[in-house]
Amino acid sequence: GGEPGGGEVAHWTWVDIRLPDFPFRRFSLLLALIPVKFIYRRYGIFAALFYALYGIFVFIFLNLADPWALYMQWLEPGAQDWFQNSFLTVICSQAPLAWLFLRWLLNSDHFLTKIVPMIREEQRRKGRLPCIKMHWRCLYGGISFLVLCLYVIWFYFAVYQKSNLPILPLQIMSVALPVTFPYRLLAPVMLCQIFSVIAKLHIARMGEYQARHRGRNSGRALFRLLKRNIGDREAEEQAWRSGFLISVGLPCISVAILVVLLTRCEDFVLYTWFFSSFVLYLVVQSAQTFVSAAQITAKSKKVRLEIFEMIIMPEATFTENRTEDGFQVDAYTTYLSKCYPGFCVLGTLVTNELVTQLGNVLALTALPLVVKYLVHT
Repeated sequence: GGEPGGGEVAHWTWVDIRLPDFPFRRFSLLLALIPVKFIYRRYGIFAALFYALYGIFVFIFLNLADPWALYMQWLEPGAQDWFQNSFLTVICSQAPLAWLFLRWLLNSDHFLTKIVPMIREEQRRKGRLPCIKMHWRCLYGGISFLVLCLYVIWFYFAVYQKSNLPILPLQIMSVALPVTFPYRLLAPVMLCQIFSVIAKLHIARMGEYQARHRGRNSGRALFRLLKRNIGDREAEEQAWRSGFLISVGLPCISVAILVVLLTRCEDFVLYTWFFSSFVLYLVVQSAQTFVSAAQITAKSKKVRLEIFEMIIMPEATFTENRTEDGFQVDAYTTYLSKCYPGFCVLGTLVTNELVTQLGNVLALTALPLVVKYLVHT
C-alpha cells in the first residue's frame, strides 16, 4: 500500500505495517496486544510462537483476579453476599475485557485501514505520534504507582497477615496476585490512553483540513476530504462502542454497587478499602476517555466556524466559477454546517457540557459517601 494523502484511501495490508505504527508500542508488546501475524512477518515463526505463548500467559495474568469473590470466601467463609461478590467481580473483570477489546482493535481491519493511515500522516507532518505531555505522563505514572503501592499495602494486611492460609490455591494466589497486578493495572490505562491518541489523530486531521482552505482551492476536493474525515470518525464511533462500555460502563456500575454497599455493609467496604480506591482510579480513567471524545466534538465545531470566517474574510476562495458552479460552493458550505454533530457514544453526543454535568452529578453523589467513609475509617 502507498502513503495516503490528499483524501485518497490507501489499500493497506499487514505487509505495510511497521512497529512504530502501533501506539504505545512498548506497552503494547508488554501486554501482547500486537498481532502475532505482524510478529511472524517481521521476525519469523519462532518469534511468533514465543509471542503467542507469552500472550496466553498475559491473558492468564489478567484473569487471575476474576475469582476475587471466591478468594474472599476462602479468607472469610460465609462473610460475603451477592452485592459484595458482584462488586469484586465487576472491578476485576475490567482488565481482561479491556485487553480483549484492545487485542481485537489492533488486529482489526479498522486499525489497518483507518488508524494506521492517520498515524502515517501525523508522522509525516510532525515526525512522531501525538503524545501525552510530560507533566501529564508524570502525573499518570505517579498515580498508577501510588495505586500499585496501595494494593501491596492492602494485600499485606488483608492476606499476608492472615495466619495459616486455609488452602493451597489461596497460598499460591497470595504470591501470584501481587506479582501480576501491574498487568491488570496497565490494561484499563492502555484502553483510555490509546483512545486519547486516536482522538488527537482525528483532531490533527481536522486541523489539516482547515489549513487546506487557505488560498484558492477546489471545493470538490475539499468536499471529498471532508467526507473521508467524517467517515473515519463515524467508523471510530462504531469501533469503540464496546470500548466505551468497558472503560466507562464498568466503573459506573462499580460505583453504583459501592453506593449500595456503603449503605448495607460498611465493614466490608472498610475491609476491602483498596477496591474502593481502585474504583475512583478507574473513574478518573473513564473521565479522560469522555474528555477526549468531547474534544473531538469541540474541535469539529470550532473548525467549521473558523472555515466560515475564512470564507467571509475572504481568506478562502474556490476555483469553481461563481456563475456556473456557484451552487456547488453553496451546497458545500451548507453541507459543512450540518454534516457532523460531534462524536457520539452509543447514540449520545459527547460534549464538554455533558462532561461537566456528569462530573457535577458524580461529585454531588460521591462527596457525602466519601465523607461518611472517612468518618467511619
